[in-house]
Amino acid sequence: MKHLVQSTLTILLLCVSLLLHADELMINAGGGKQYGASQHNRTFGLDYSFYRMVRSHRQHLLLGLSFTSMSTDAFGSKTISAISLYPQLNLYSKRQSWGQPFFFVRALGPSYISSNQLGTRKQKNNFAFQAQVGVGAYLNYQEKKQGIIMLSFKHFSNAGIFNVNEGFNFPVVLSVGVKF
Repeated sequence: MKHLVQSTLTILLLCVSLLLHADELMINAGGGKQYGASQHNRTFGLDYSFYRMVRSHRQHLLLGLSFTSMSTDAFGSKTISAISLYPQLNLYSKRQSWGQPFFFVRALGPSYISSNQLGTRKQKNNFAFQAQVGVGAYLNYQEKKQGIIMLSFKHFSNAGIFNVNEGFNFPVVLSVGVKF
């Protein structure tokens, strides 16, 4: 019991420490029809961006971790999860009085998926990439914090490096969060 309490406190302390150093923290949910299959997929997740490199006022590169829960209404494996490391490129337009609009791309974020099947869709193994593309905005919120809202398309697949690569799609994903 003592070991369990120590482990739990250590994990809790690590999580609090990471949150204190976070650049962005987001929750997301969405889903839609899976292209090429008669199933509807749903997703819920948490994204934690821990590093931001500012290349210019128009280009930022973020690195982060993502937890994604995926479910479907189709026969087969109904619920799976993924843990991903992602690079994200944000491209900014002109700043507005209400905030900062942007376009973003996450490409080839290596992921571990808990099962290689979601409904009727299959992957060769538990390795996949997370890809996501969308639009968003940083909203003027507080002096040192900004609200974030994003709308995107999310996809998991092995990018064709294995012979079974049917992919899991989430056509509409809404994310909200805060930039510290």
